[in-house]
Amino acid sequence: MPNLRTLYTGWDVTRAFQLFQVLRQVSLLAVSIALAHSMLPSAAIGHYEVLMYVVYLLTFFWVSGAVQALLAYYPQQSAADRAALIFQSFTVFTVMCLLLGGLLWAWPQGVINGLARQSGVPYTSWVALYLATHIPATLQEHYYLLQSRPRAIVAYGAATASAQFLAVCWPLWAGWGLGWSFVWLALLGAAKWLWLAGFVYRHGRVRLTADLLWGWWQVAWPLMAYSLLGTVSAAMGPWLVGRFFPDNPAVFALYRYGARELPLLAALTGAVASTAIPLIAAQRGQGLRQLYAETRRLNHLLFPLGIALMLTSPWWFTWVFTDAFAASVPLFNLFLLLIPVQLLFARSVLVALHDTRRVPWFAAVGIVVQFLLAHLFVPHWGLAGIAVATVLAFLFEKLALAYYLYRRHGVHLGEFTALRWWGIYTAAMLAAYFLAFAQS
Repeated sequence: MPNLRTLYTGWDVTRAFQLFQVLRQVSLLAVSIALAHSMLPSAAIGHYEVLMYVVYLLTFFWVSGAVQALLAYYPQQSAADRAALIFQSFTVFTVMCLLLGGLLWAWPQGVINGLARQSGVPYTSWVALYLATHIPATLQEHYYLLQSRPRAIVAYGAATASAQFLAVCWPLWAGWGLGWSFVWLALLGAAKWLWLAGFVYRHGRVRLTADLLWGWWQVAWPLMAYSLLGTVSAAMGPWLVGRFFPDNPAVFALYRYGARELPLLAALTGAVASTAIPLIAAQRGQGLRQLYAETRRLNHLLFPLGIALMLTSPWWFTWVFTDAFAASVPLFNLFLLLIPVQLLFARSVLVALHDTRRVPWFAAVGIVVQFLLAHLFVPHWGLAGIAVATVLAFLFEKLALAYYLYRRHGVHLGEFTALRWWGIYTAAMLAAYFLAFAQS
């Protein structure tokens, strides 16, 4: 295996990738704020949320698994095979997204009703084009990561995040309507795909090799299965909203606005997970120590921010998203409780140790727990019951993975998690939640 120092030199690539994810999350949050403050009715905002949610469901599971496998598989190849793998991954992603975009274009209401339990949603043709071009372009930042180009990561992130925000919001400010937002999103996706194609032309090698694809697939399929089940788990909440509140896009929008993790949480934790996998695979001890240091740093950053947002959410949430989404505040506070759960990286360690075949089973059990708890809680607590079930099921899955990692490989949770700080902060966050709940 090549020395991974060649991948992580110069400006800290982990920090650059974190900044990229932060820029993307800030852009998405800014879009949500702009939509909330626009003159659009809640139902129209619900249509936007439904369509973005459907694109996520159709693509996230296999994109996530394939990208994680690429991060682990690419460094082990020769220079010629790396160039071929760039071309082959680009080809696979493009073909898959064309097929899925074609499905959404040809059978829009069947797809949307089946995945989101919503009907009569417009703008599907433009969203199909957006899916077909935007999703393959997610390879670009990972190609930059594999080539250790932190400045390119940040520049690309700033450009695309800004363009995403303007594509959605500029037509609304100009008074053209939400339909033109989807037109500009589709055009932006096409532009990003062309940029990616140019990169592949310069750095890739036109060669299809069955052995290379098969090796990538062997690493990828367990991760795809896990991501698929993770997508099902993430989809369970909105699906339950559709089940208990059918054909009610306004309630769907309330849930989607409340069902938000701490801003930047997924960006920062996802970047740490992505960059830790090849490092742990190369040097287990050193990689675990680096992951420990990263989680300790995230504890000191994310927990205080989450607690502050939780205690002040009744004041700032409606100011940011307007009074129309006041009912989303309790949901937001509940989903903030995902912070301690997200800071447990047992799955990343298992991926680095190439023990992924059993990982999907943990996600499957978590889905069952989520489904059962939701049906137990929703009749009594409504939308809040869905949030509680989601948090508890995710916590169960993470702890089960940590236990399996210890029993199978002898890697204790404390080797890569700052457990003392994690425990103190988790207790403080629970206290803050109950205080906020008592004052509501």
